[in-house]
Amino acid sequence: MTRTISRAVVAAGGAGTKMAPITRIIPKEMLPVARTPILEHLVHELQAAAITDVLFVIPAHKTQIPAYFGSGTAYGMDFSYRVQDNGAGPGAPVLTAETWTQGEPFVLAFGDNLIRSATGGETPLRRLVHGSAAAPCSVLTQLFPADSIPPHETLLGAATPPTTAPGPGAVDFGSHLLDHTRARWVHACAARWVLGPFAFPALRACPPRPGGELYLIDAVRHWISTGHSLRALPLLPDEFRFNCDNWETYTDAVATLPA
Repeated sequence: MTRTISRAVVAAGGAGTKMAPITRIIPKEMLPVARTPILEHLVHELQAAAITDVLFVIPAHKTQIPAYFGSGTAYGMDFSYRVQDNGAGPGAPVLTAETWTQGEPFVLAFGDNLIRSATGGETPLRRLVHGSAAAPCSVLTQLFPADSIPPHETLLGAATPPTTAPGPGAVDFGSHLLDHTRARWVHACAARWVLGPFAFPALRACPPRPGGELYLIDAVRHWISTGHSLRALPLLPDEFRFNCDNWETYTDAVATLPA
């Protein structure tokens, strides 16, 4: 019997140094797009995916986030908060949430990424959650031509070119497929995951990188190396993702999404 996914961990720990000086005062996740904080867009996205319990993992100085969202009752949800220092890497919020997840599969969402469906239909995250009941490791992806990948994207493997609706389907990556060498198009992580309890021991099995950071993709690669697979669900051609960790992408989001 499959289990309903009702929990989400929201990672909102980035320092926002590329958007200073304003991010010394306002967390980047709280900057407005269409008159709504980026993080509140994510909360609505989680609502649409039938998520009821949310854990925000934040650094101690981002007091604006719990002050704004509170207990979650205004959204018909239950919000909790845990503090994690900056610099621990994108895998650290997962370990911080281990006891809170209570051994259940959960969504992991990065709070500075805004994802919207242009059609007003089912959201990408809802598709991911509903399609991942039997897949303990799944991720939304965005397809890029291999010769024009934005900086700092986490790449997975080769992709087929995007098409018109209904668009590319889900792809399962095993150890022999998680490779984008010589690919014309590639899957890049789109900041929304569905993870099972495997994530915690897999993260602990991976040594931190030279800067001391834990990376989720290292744990996923470890999981795949033990004979499992990663399910990638690409965004459709008319869906938008904005990685708002820099001014250029943030201004694109503001210009694209109606007020």
